[in-house]
Amino acid sequence: MLIVFQRFGLLCLLSGVFLWVVPSQAGSAYPAEPALFDHTHADWAKLLLRAVHTDQGGSVSKLDYQVFLDDKHSFDNYLKALSAVSVEQFKGFSRPAQLAFLLNAYNSFMVAKIMTRYPGIASVWDFGRVLNTPFKHRFFDLLGKRRSLDDIEHRLIRGNSVLMDPRIHFSVNCASVGCPALRGEPFLAPRLGAQLEDQTILFLNDRNRNYYDGESGRLFVSPLFDWYGGDFQPPKNQSPRGVIGFLLHYAAALGLSADQQKRLAEGKMTIDYSNYDWRLNAVTDAQALSENK
Repeated sequence: MLIVFQRFGLLCLLSGVFLWVVPSQAGSAYPAEPALFDHTHADWAKLLLRAVHTDQGGSVSKLDYQVFLDDKHSFDNYLKALSAVSVEQFKGFSRPAQLAFLLNAYNSFMVAKIMTRYPGIASVWDFGRVLNTPFKHRFFDLLGKRRSLDDIEHRLIRGNSVLMDPRIHFSVNCASVGCPALRGEPFLAPRLGAQLEDQTILFLNDRNRNYYDGESGRLFVSPLFDWYGGDFQPPKNQSPRGVIGFLLHYAAALGLSADQQKRLAEGKMTIDYSNYDWRLNAVTDAQALSENK
């Protein structure tokens, strides 16, 4: 009987050791929790504050690309943080947080693309217009896949009816003088609507790109309204629809008089397109020196 109790005790002891060890081993096999994403985009904010130089009341901006060389650590950290966000995490973001994330991702990876050749680059098209086009090249990871800038703009934003907003066309920056100004702060979910509206008004206020020509009676607007005409609609329940309705909604920013608005609404005004400047949106040494005085 003593032998039986000794064997039973030994069995219980071994079972106890086994039961204590297994949970510890199983727990170590679980994947680590994904890092929380910083929705203040703090590293990007710090870089933009130093790099963006604005003119014409904010309608035009130039970028000091040297900032991204000088603070490569912060820039790399931000890009890595964007790439680390999983599809599951992204789905958990609010709609404004998702759109802000994608707009900031587009603009920051656009800068990253330029930095692969800077300072030996004069235009984004130096990468190539057919082969190696910068917008179609998949050179970064985002939401679990190798992505291109076109993937962000046309698939993840324009291709998503929940996220699509025509004002995004004035918020993504293609590193060119003709592009809408790169905003000097990140897009942030709590203020996204106001930021998109501000970007739109600032862009339409630029008389180099959007203006009424009194001599010819034509309205010149950015080619963006030609390339993406189907995207532009005024707010719901406003007519006419389409590009004309959108332009009428922002008639004040365009500087249109009441008579000009009437002619536009009646289809009696010709819409033409201004030239698009594809030169790199880099600030010159002279501009930087002037602003620092």
